[in-house]
Amino acid sequence: NIASELLTDPSVILLDEPTSGLDSSLALEITKILKEFAVKQKKTIIMVVHQPSSEVFELFDKLMVMADGHMVYFGERAGAVDYLTDQGYKCPPNFNPANYALELLNDNTIKQKLINAYTHKTRDDPTGKQVVEKYSRRTHADDQSKLNAPVTSERHWEATFLQQLSILTERNFKQSRKIILSRLSISLAITMTISTIIIWFQIPFAEPNIDDRVSNIFFGCTNWTFYVMSESVLSFPLELDMLMKERQSRSYRLLSYYLSKQIAELPLVLFNPTLFTIPVYWATNLLPDFGRFVAYLIVVLLGVITSQSFAYFFGATIMDIQNSMAISLIYLLITMLLGGFYVKQLPTGLNWLKYLSFLKYSYSLLLQIQLDSPKAQFRCARPGELPAGQLSMCNVGDMSSIPGISIIENLGLNDLPWYANLIVLIGLCFVVRVLAYFSLRKNSRRD
Repeated sequence: NIASELLTDPSVILLDEPTSGLDSSLALEITKILKEFAVKQKKTIIMVVHQPSSEVFELFDKLMVMADGHMVYFGERAGAVDYLTDQGYKCPPNFNPANYALELLNDNTIKQKLINAYTHKTRDDPTGKQVVEKYSRRTHADDQSKLNAPVTSERHWEATFLQQLSILTERNFKQSRKIILSRLSISLAITMTISTIIIWFQIPFAEPNIDDRVSNIFFGCTNWTFYVMSESVLSFPLELDMLMKERQSRSYRLLSYYLSKQIAELPLVLFNPTLFTIPVYWATNLLPDFGRFVAYLIVVLLGVITSQSFAYFFGATIMDIQNSMAISLIYLLITMLLGGFYVKQLPTGLNWLKYLSFLKYSYSLLLQIQLDSPKAQFRCARPGELPAGQLSMCNVGDMSSIPGISIIENLGLNDLPWYANLIVLIGLCFVVRVLAYFSLRKNSRRD
């Protein structure tokens, strides 16, 4: 009961007999925790309690005593005993005030007397009169507006779409920032950056180092897809209960929630890949051209966004933490195998499978950015520089360097022009996210 109410992090928490069925010590402990939580988190907790112990009673700030739906007392907890005394009912010394009040209310005559007394007190009080008059005017105005309103089948929302989007984006950003940009994740990004620079530091533009350069590009393309996939695939399964609870109370549109998720998490998931790519690009001696660097960074981030799109889709479709993690990991491994780095030529009849891998398009784009340029010239290998049995690509007598485009052709990744790879990658981002939305829409309605 308590966990369910705390799930959505509301400002006002309503608890219906949270201590019911508990022994006195446990009930006291629960109340102390709630009291501490209310003070530290600046929350208002309203709880219904039947026959609280004197220790629990002392923890209340304000008290409302009710009988048959009518208020008998409302005010400071410490003032309840004095109020009953003023009505002619003095609580005996060392007697639990809560039990004493309940004993009084068991007598119908006394109960009615206390109800009438508090009703008159409220009406005579200037503040009470203002509240009653204001409530009466507001109720009348609401009734009139409902009578005059046109008949419509549209759902009513307390906030506009933009208000919902703004509030949910702020909430999702605060929640996701602690997870995605934790100290551990940033430390891992820095460690990975340093390790990559050490391994591929200043790769020469020479034929013996072509494989190292291609490996560096593929690693930069795939490294962050694993991280983003494992983080984002849990976004919806972990929040399903909260989402269904808030949707049931018609707090916001599903589209507002979904778009806020995209807006809030996108800059967060792109931070670490950017932190990694910028120093690695220049330290590993990739093509020294600022325009190519910007294009390279954009494609790396686009690959990360596409990976996140598939993670959203798997998470929203499966809605199970273990199964969604397993299936997304299997999909990513298959995608890597079909990306064009590990397997250059698929068996006959299966060559079309490579077009199902989003890494194929981002990897091809990165190679085209780095190698399809007049500046991408690789010095031919000198005698003894290549492993035994490996033939040099410099098969012409007067050839002193290898153009980068020849490397792309040798890898078999020149089947699509750069703009086609870019269009497919952007299209996958959009289409998969739309599918994820409809999957979330379906699963957030289930019982």
